[in-house]
Amino acid sequence: MRILTSKQARCMDRIAMDKHGIPGLDLMETAGEAIATEAISMLAEIHDPRIIILCGKGNNGGDGFAAAVHLTEYNVHLFCIMDENKIKNDAAHFHQQCKEMGIPIEYDSDIPLETECDLIIDAILGTGTKGELRKDISPWTQWINKLNCSVLSVDCPTGMDANRGSVSRHTVEASTTVTMGFSKLGLHLKRGPEFSGQIKVVDIGFPDVVNDLDGIHWSTFEQSRLIDGLQKVSMDTYKHKQGKVLIVAGSKGMTGAAVLSTFGALRSGAGLTVTCAPDSIEDIYEKTIIEGMTLGCPDDGYGYFTEESYENISSKFDWCDTIIIGPGLGDNEATKRLIKKVMLNSPKPLVIDADALRVFDGKTELFEQVNVPFIITPHEGEFCRLLNINRDEFNNGFPAVIEDFMESFPGVLVLKNAPTISLFKKYAVVNISGNPGMATAGMGDVLSGIIGTFVAQGADIFPAAQSGVYIHSLTADRMAKIKGYRGLIASDLLNELPGVIRDFE
Repeated sequence: MRILTSKQARCMDRIAMDKHGIPGLDLMETAGEAIATEAISMLAEIHDPRIIILCGKGNNGGDGFAAAVHLTEYNVHLFCIMDENKIKNDAAHFHQQCKEMGIPIEYDSDIPLETECDLIIDAILGTGTKGELRKDISPWTQWINKLNCSVLSVDCPTGMDANRGSVSRHTVEASTTVTMGFSKLGLHLKRGPEFSGQIKVVDIGFPDVVNDLDGIHWSTFEQSRLIDGLQKVSMDTYKHKQGKVLIVAGSKGMTGAAVLSTFGALRSGAGLTVTCAPDSIEDIYEKTIIEGMTLGCPDDGYGYFTEESYENISSKFDWCDTIIIGPGLGDNEATKRLIKKVMLNSPKPLVIDADALRVFDGKTELFEQVNVPFIITPHEGEFCRLLNINRDEFNNGFPAVIEDFMESFPGVLVLKNAPTISLFKKYAVVNISGNPGMATAGMGDVLSGIIGTFVAQGADIFPAAQSGVYIHSLTADRMAKIKGYRGLIASDLLNELPGVIRDFE
């Protein structure tokens, strides 16, 4: 499903009106009709329902007035969160119609504390929220959330950032959100799904220009894309054809990261794995990774990889189909030098995770020196470290920060967000599975193993990333039904993972 940023949504409005001659009144009329149709559906089993519509002063409020025009057979009451003289442009047209039709309207009034209703239509701000709600709006949203009735939000629940999915205090908790033309990015990120309820996308007559909009082409993941990420298994296959994965991971105190990424690869179908290990702790790998091979690397007894490890690791370059590098490597400078050498000399596709990303911190131009297809899998904190910005700068600048980064970035970015987003060039795919229980150590290590296997089996890096992210989080969803969110750990996914993949084979 195609989704838009708030900037792209505004651009779509302008193109429809300025370049295609579609009157704004027509768009608002159709939006109002669509809102009314959904409201009627929500009230189908209620006799003589009462509807309250809360309108702001902009186009979102205009959509609310237009909806009221189509609900005259019902008991409708309008509340405007402003003076009447502030209602302008197209909204003023439908506001006047409401007056002429005798629909009760109150302006800038006190909150009707004793009011009862069956449905509230939230047409206050829509996509216009940025930061905390104003003091004149917040009491109304609190009132909405306290009422025992259904809530239909127009385009975006009031209080939610339409780009980021972040929410203000007292953001409207919608039962359903009717969004115009295309869904909005924030409805699918962070806490967006929690506050949006059921999302209904309605066609209001926009021209077919969505692919001409500036910025990244955003969409949600569709299961049909798995056909590009999951390669068909032939009946006459053998282990060398099922993907050979070289894994450079782990250090003293973090051997678990190497184990999880290795089993993530094996459980998602890799035919063979070789997990490189610092010599002094290789026995831990040997005892744990019983279905995979290990490769000891000189470490002078330190328990972490050093530049002397390169010769052993590079001896497997010709053997492998892809290389996973980063989980649990630590931040020792000698290890960083080794990581850089491996990545810049690798002849095979790379999955660059966790500590391997430290090589690029504040030096993202180094990515252009990687000579093979590659995928990076940072969480938000690691991504901010790459760009040398703090989390507030990232959040306040989202999604422009990502758009700027992707302009020159040559690989695939798997941004472990909530939910995870996979990006390549001008395309971004928002994952549709996953749960809060995934916020625990080792989840990313399993993910790197899954993605590495899909690449090793012949998938292109972008489909492999999308499919890996989806399969990984869908597995976590299934396990959360058994373990719950709080008790879910990364290793829980390993036994369930083959069954999830089986369902799509």
